[in-house]
Amino acid sequence: MPRVKSAEGPEKRREKIGVLLVIEGFGEVYRFDSIAGYLDHLFPLFPKGFFAGGPKEGKTCYTLIHYANREEAEICGVPEGTPIDAFGEEYRGTYPVHSLLDHLPPDDPSESFYTDCYPDLIVAMMLTHGHSTVDPVTGEKILGPHVDDPEGSGIGIADFVEMVGLEYMERYYHFPDKKLPNTRQFLEWWHGKDIPDRHGYSPSPQELTNVKDALEKAMPGYDFVFRAGRECFMENQDLYGNPKRIEDSVETALEELIHAEAVNRIVVMSCGVSGSNIIGYGPQWYDKNSQGVSAIPGKTFKECVEDLTNGLGPTTQEDLDEYLASRPWHMNKPCFPQVKEMVEQIDPKVKLTFTRPIAEFEGFELAVLDILNYTVAKYNIPRTAALRVVLAEHGMSGGWKEVYECDCSSRTTSDLFNRLIARIKANFSWAGTLEVVPGKNEFSEAEDDPVSEDKPFGDVWSVGERIDSGINGQYVNELGAAVDNGTHNFDYIIVIPVFSLTDVFDTLCELRETLGNNVFGIVKGQAMYKRDEMDREGVPHYDAKNFDNEYFTVKAFNATDCPSIPGGMEDADYETKNPTIYKGSSAKPTTVIITSTVLSLGNGPARTHLTEAAVEAIIEACKD
Repeated sequence: MPRVKSAEGPEKRREKIGVLLVIEGFGEVYRFDSIAGYLDHLFPLFPKGFFAGGPKEGKTCYTLIHYANREEAEICGVPEGTPIDAFGEEYRGTYPVHSLLDHLPPDDPSESFYTDCYPDLIVAMMLTHGHSTVDPVTGEKILGPHVDDPEGSGIGIADFVEMVGLEYMERYYHFPDKKLPNTRQFLEWWHGKDIPDRHGYSPSPQELTNVKDALEKAMPGYDFVFRAGRECFMENQDLYGNPKRIEDSVETALEELIHAEAVNRIVVMSCGVSGSNIIGYGPQWYDKNSQGVSAIPGKTFKECVEDLTNGLGPTTQEDLDEYLASRPWHMNKPCFPQVKEMVEQIDPKVKLTFTRPIAEFEGFELAVLDILNYTVAKYNIPRTAALRVVLAEHGMSGGWKEVYECDCSSRTTSDLFNRLIARIKANFSWAGTLEVVPGKNEFSEAEDDPVSEDKPFGDVWSVGERIDSGINGQYVNELGAAVDNGTHNFDYIIVIPVFSLTDVFDTLCELRETLGNNVFGIVKGQAMYKRDEMDREGVPHYDAKNFDNEYFTVKAFNATDCPSIPGGMEDADYETKNPTIYKGSSAKPTTVIITSTVLSLGNGPARTHLTEAAVEAIIEACKD
């Protein structure tokens, strides 16, 4: 091991520190096992029945099957019309593909496999109507397509997880190069040109500002070893719990740090911007001051959920009892507690420290301000224009029995957004009208945040609602009514996804879907207006054609795109009686710009400031 001479005379052994980044999100190309591993962390959010068919809820249910459409066929490398499962593999069994509707409960529920798998019919209907396929021979649309094969590849995996996998499979088709860029973005930021070969990435031609070089320069008296592992592959196990070495798992990274590198200490950083209990910290997690981590200061997530008087989570003993019986704590394995457990199993003598969330450091705030200034310069936006800046946070629903209300993420993001708004107002020079507002990216529109005549935007502002209320011209709102904003609103709306460091599904897909008009449809079995993810040509707003090489998206709302017909909530003949509303104004269009994340950009102030924040967090943890 390298030694250095101390200024005091005798030689002193340099401390060797392993620095581990836990990477969020899915892989660069479609892999069903990463999707299943990710959803496993979110188990406490879902009602009983969502994980039916898997190890957490027992039962043997079905194998979901699609006849591959164009997008699925290209992702899986099979001819169109091939029956495929969520793994992307051809189904070669003999059981016919048919609809879950064929299993509707008979008069005697004990005879129904449907009832046995899905005791909650709401879950069953969601699986039925949540996906479909077209029989290539008959042209028939099949709702909830599956096979009853007891040896099918999906047996032992929750059917809901399979459905989500099939949904994400199609999304990959629409990304640039059919790849999700976040893995490379993280690895280049963490390692620079020294990405380990096992990840399969050759370095970029240009050396990008990275944490490894910056930390070694800031702390020359230490030896650092860098590793990265995925939160969706925590342990070296396959989906069925069988041992399997996974190259990019967290367990593989820890074993290398402890056995091969013989580090004295491990510092763990989450790639998440702010805190989260369900994925990051755990139901009984404490900070360094022995204070519980949750939405309630000083209380753990478990303590928050079990307190019926705090206004968060379950409010009746009946709801609490049902939740605790159906979602026992030992069934949930958040990342940080699992890292701690694995390190103790490998070598309990190794010291372990977790950094604070990166959003708590000034460099992160400066990086967001840098993106705003970069966007204004990139598109030559006149500083006399009327500008609304929307700071997009992730947004989460309350979950089943509202348990997610107790998660610390809502409190920490609220603090963050207050700091960001204050910093932009104090440091961003603008001559025209300027407004800086937060907006939630997901679970904040009509299907999760009910609207009414008195509250047409509900109780929570979503990114899409911030866009709708800020553009010039017309749109259809979540009540199905045509709204005319006139032409005195904002000239530009800039949306910055501050909830993620890299471009993942949430930033590429859900955030782009906020551009759509509201269209009539069926959601969770209920008729309502919801955000349309397609443009007038039927192409998703997150299609590759709508990104530039830095993952920016620009949409000028000039009343030629995003069609919708108002009135569907009141009139079955609304399509023939009402005119189509195209979003925006032809006289004075509003330009909406959805920016990239920091690590989509090359070298520049944003990347430098973010790297400084990461280094500061790691140094603080090293000294703790």
